[in-house]
Amino acid sequence: MPENGTLEPPSSRFASEQNSLLDGSDSGRDRAPFRAGSGLAVTFSSLRHRNYRLYFFGQLISLMGTWMQSTAVSWLAFKLTGLSEWPALLVTASIVPTFFFGVWGGALADRLPKRTLIFWTQAAFLVLAIVLAGLAYSQEITPWQLLVISALGGLVQAVDLPARLAFVMDLAGREDLMNAVALNSLLFNVARALGPAVAGILLRFYEPWTCFLANGLSYLAVLWALALIDVSGSTRSNEKHSGISSLLHGFAYLANHRELMFLFLLATTTTLFGWPFVALLPALAHHQLHSQEQGYSLMLSATGIGALAAAVTLATIGSIERRATMIWLGVLLISSGLVVLSFAHLLPLAVAACGIIGFGLILFLATVQSVIQLGTSDHNRGRVMGIWAMALSGALPLGTWLAGRSADHWNESLVIRWLGCTCALSALLLLAIFRQTRPEYCQSSLPSPSRLGDDG
Repeated sequence: MPENGTLEPPSSRFASEQNSLLDGSDSGRDRAPFRAGSGLAVTFSSLRHRNYRLYFFGQLISLMGTWMQSTAVSWLAFKLTGLSEWPALLVTASIVPTFFFGVWGGALADRLPKRTLIFWTQAAFLVLAIVLAGLAYSQEITPWQLLVISALGGLVQAVDLPARLAFVMDLAGREDLMNAVALNSLLFNVARALGPAVAGILLRFYEPWTCFLANGLSYLAVLWALALIDVSGSTRSNEKHSGISSLLHGFAYLANHRELMFLFLLATTTTLFGWPFVALLPALAHHQLHSQEQGYSLMLSATGIGALAAAVTLATIGSIERRATMIWLGVLLISSGLVVLSFAHLLPLAVAACGIIGFGLILFLATVQSVIQLGTSDHNRGRVMGIWAMALSGALPLGTWLAGRSADHWNESLVIRWLGCTCALSALLLLAIFRQTRPEYCQSSLPSPSRLGDDG
């Protein structure tokens, strides 16, 4: 407690240590806040908030349905066409709209009540799932209809994703934001593991339309949760910009805050070079490990298990005071894991490397997202999260495409090794550039949230 007897605002404590991200140090490591309880009480501490608890369990059911539908759509597309390019095309159609319209969706989240906006986007997902189930049930569905519905879902996602990311602060508060983001990652990876497994059972004994119907019904859980959430204490928007001006204001806000810009560029390059290895695992299993489907599935499972372990670790011991350690450790694990994977000729070593990479990816991305949200003003958080969604949704498919094309010309082990080295070098290069080109205003701490809200 300061000598004047007043509590220092959390935003000021965070702001006073921002430059340690660029220095690679943790200036607050000796005064990490004590969190009451231990074990599961700490890991799931954000569930003490009723609003986040409702949202958490609603999303758990809904995300499982989403993965069930995603699995069934890819299977149905391949079954209808016999071509592998169609499932890839559907995935692209669902991601690309976020790249083009994610910032606009974030601007909407800054102008409109987030709960209301999310309620209607989730309702739109429900309608699309029911339409898809009806078309599949009629057995008249075509690949082009799948493509149109996937693209429409992508447009809804461009609005829904930034709003949901920005909504976490309203649900869990500043103190438990990092824990809530970690639990969101845990949710995603649990749903990614269980959803396709349930879809596989339904596809074996029934038809794809049952997965689509189940997904539609799963949205009732999150709609019910949203209806019960009390947002009376949430920050009200005083947004003065609209249209193109609102979008440009979001980019200008980011450009004027050097620490945030550094984290955005670091996340973009790490996603660009760190994540595409997944697309090369089938070829690696076949050519280098000679383990075929078994090796591929084990490496993919290890990546998911590593991601789950990182989410639990971050939820248990993660704090804003340890942010630099978490971020740089994540980059180190991703880069070193990729290099080890590229040299692996034994399946156990490759599986271990994939687990390390999965751990590093979630440790890095969840921490960076938390730091960016905490360093952003309440009235700009939606747009900043829209830019976040846009950056990652652009970097991932671009990196995957480049890695795939490169592997076709050379070999997957060489490309994976190149990805690991480039991931580390790009992080070091960004660090060097930002430390050498430090504007004068960045030598002091970030302004308080009230000043941030008036920026631009």
